[in-house]
Amino acid sequence: MAVHVVDSIDLQLARDIERDPFEAFDAHIDMDPFWAKEGDFYDGGFWVIGKFDQCRELLQDAETFQSEVFTEEPLLPSFAQPPELQKLRQVLLPHLSRRKTVEAEDRVRELANHYIDAFAAAGSCDLVADFAQHFPIAVFAELYGIANDKRAEFRQLAEKYLHSVGAERDSAWESIRAIVRGELQERRGNPRGDLLSGIANGEIDGAPIEMAICVNLAATVFLGGLDTLPSALGWTFRYLATHEDARRRVREQPETVPAMVEEFLRLYPVVAKERRRLSRDVDFHGVHMKAGDRVVALLSLANRDEVEFPNARTADFDRTVNRHITFGVGPHRCLGSHLARSELTIALQEWHRRIPDYRISDPSKIRFHGGIIAMSTLPLEWATAT
Repeated sequence: MAVHVVDSIDLQLARDIERDPFEAFDAHIDMDPFWAKEGDFYDGGFWVIGKFDQCRELLQDAETFQSEVFTEEPLLPSFAQPPELQKLRQVLLPHLSRRKTVEAEDRVRELANHYIDAFAAAGSCDLVADFAQHFPIAVFAELYGIANDKRAEFRQLAEKYLHSVGAERDSAWESIRAIVRGELQERRGNPRGDLLSGIANGEIDGAPIEMAICVNLAATVFLGGLDTLPSALGWTFRYLATHEDARRRVREQPETVPAMVEEFLRLYPVVAKERRRLSRDVDFHGVHMKAGDRVVALLSLANRDEVEFPNARTADFDRTVNRHITFGVGPHRCLGSHLARSELTIALQEWHRRIPDYRISDPSKIRFHGGIIAMSTLPLEWATAT
């Protein structure tokens, strides 16, 4: 069949924009694989995939559609290839399991309330700046096992990295890696039961992991949650602030919040795309792709594919089948999915227990940006007890 070609497509959205970024992709909904001549930092063109079944098939075949390395030092395990990929993931999985997440729930609730305490009585806050950018970092510092006397510095560096650009951002990242390296070295041979201990004392093929790889693994795992969870919180609260019935459901039926979280994850996949590169020639759903071609899977469109999700653009909190691919699928599936779900669920339950009703105080101030699809600010206000 003839290949559909577009001159340019903006998938990065790496700037402040007023329009909802998820809506910006809608022009390409329901399209078979097509070729874009330019866009998304690629020279020479690339394939774009948006249908659910096609994205799922692509992500499951990590040997044909390989992760492309964009940095001098490939982030691990994100840019590893099978079978090394599976070996590295096995080191991390026990410490990011569902069981570990459940064990941490009480402490995560304490941390959520710690940050809500700071503004609950004030009647207003910026959800992004006052909550979403602090709470996940604090949770991860504890999961990591960062020493108590270093947690404040670690959180400050993480926030600096999150909010800075250029040399300042690079400096913060190097400082984070230095703290991680020191913590890993202290734990090698002296495990403490936390994630850093698991990495420091991990083995591959019966041999200890090189310290440089340990630092890379630990830093990558941290980086993976630095932007994504704050962004997911922003989109979730934006929806809730404008839908009274959904707020009421969280308040009155907190046991249904996990299902609501799944629907929010489906609607707002903040990692809206996955980039891959072909290791071999392949015929894929009617088009011939060549070895070396770049391919972008649009998870944001796949999650709104009407074939898989009836009434896909509507939040249906009673959706009985929700196979969204926000966390990916296949060998590269997100290792932190259990933790992300838990944090989102706890944040909604604890917030609405304390602040049951609220609204966006000034919608005109909201701006969106990419490549992790996020909001720069979300000003909320609510009535306080007199």
